[in-house]
Amino acid sequence: MFGKLKEKLKSWFSSSKKKIEEESEVVEAHVEKPEKKKKGKKTKKESSENISKADEIIEHAKSKELEEVPLEFVPGKQKFEPNLEKLHQKADKLIEKAKSERHNEIPLKINATGKKLEVDLEKIKVEGELLSKEIDKIKKEEKEFKEAVKKVKIPELKEASLEPKKSFFSKIKSAFIYKISENEFQEIFDDLEMLLLENNVALEVVEDLRGKLAEKLIGKEIKRNELEKEIKHELKRALQEIIIDPDNPLEIIKAAKKPFTILFFGINGAGKTTSIAKIAFFLKKSGHSIVLAAGDTFRAASIEQLEEHAKKLGVPLIKHAYGADPAAVGFDAIKYAKNHNIDVVLIDTAGRMHTKTNLIEEMKKIERVVKPDLKIFVAESIAGNDATEQAKTFNEAIEIDGSILSKADIDEKGGTILSVSHATKKPIFYLGTGQNYHDIQLFNKEKFIESLGL
Repeated sequence: MFGKLKEKLKSWFSSSKKKIEEESEVVEAHVEKPEKKKKGKKTKKESSENISKADEIIEHAKSKELEEVPLEFVPGKQKFEPNLEKLHQKADKLIEKAKSERHNEIPLKINATGKKLEVDLEKIKVEGELLSKEIDKIKKEEKEFKEAVKKVKIPELKEASLEPKKSFFSKIKSAFIYKISENEFQEIFDDLEMLLLENNVALEVVEDLRGKLAEKLIGKEIKRNELEKEIKHELKRALQEIIIDPDNPLEIIKAAKKPFTILFFGINGAGKTTSIAKIAFFLKKSGHSIVLAAGDTFRAASIEQLEEHAKKLGVPLIKHAYGADPAAVGFDAIKYAKNHNIDVVLIDTAGRMHTKTNLIEEMKKIERVVKPDLKIFVAESIAGNDATEQAKTFNEAIEIDGSILSKADIDEKGGTILSVSHATKKPIFYLGTGQNYHDIQLFNKEKFIESLGL
């Protein structure tokens, strides 16, 4: 059982570990093989690297007037300082620019005789005075700018700021311990999601698993050699929370009043009548007296089928004609059990499609009349999401107490068990594992999880 899901989970664990380890190779190589630092003066290459890493510092030294403070890296001091020589050069260029703009044209005038042009010395003098004032203004701004530069606080570019030092312990820890990031978790869970959906696990179960695993794995420090083990552990714990702890019907019957009534329901072909016969065999073997009620008065040959089981098991059968009220059949069976001091009444019902409203209403009527002590839903383990939808509908209609999943012996996926238990918030009582009466197992949550390789 469930071999396909087990193999796929095994493959997923292996691929998840590999993905995480590949993501961490760069960090691991950096920690385990640190470069040896050379003593002595820094090379031009090292200085260049330092300068490129100091871009953020340079941004703090911007000037509105001259766009940017000219800086130079001082290797001996391991920091940047204003380059005053470049400041002077920049100011000189501004002065020359102002001069050229003022003397594009030489001012001329016609002389007194009116015969020729000559230089207008008076106008040049006026222009010169204006230019002189502008030059003084520029020099003043240059001086103010230099004073402002001196006040700019440029943090020292220390070696530690370029590459934080790690203690010996932190290096060892980084080499052997890993944290799964949110992105890495989403990537590996996407693979698990597809695996689960392909194996009949309902989407709401997958989303529940995602939330539980994310809470436990994202950001958690895990030893590298235990990554796969830790992921398995958390997946196992999440599944244990999702699967409802099973009850033992035998223990319930022992502690209850007599007669104890069990009502079975599910759609046609799910193995409901066969499951009833198996439960009757199991209860009789445990020392309980049984009476069967042929409440399926709708399907042809259904009464004869249950009657054949009753003969083989050696237990009484209460039946009415086809088309009779199934609630009346159940009522008569309970009355018979009381009169004959019988321990348990097992009532069969017609296979009701979960999409048929009138049949669901008839089932509600049966439940009101017979007032069962236990209501068991029967479905095929291989039915997948259809079984989950059936379980939801029946649970909403009469609130089931638990389920039996037939044909579990040929179910390679196992997702229906997770989905039905999660959808109803009720336990799986039994798994049908064949056609013989003894082919029924009390569901064991721990064994099921172990069968998935966890």
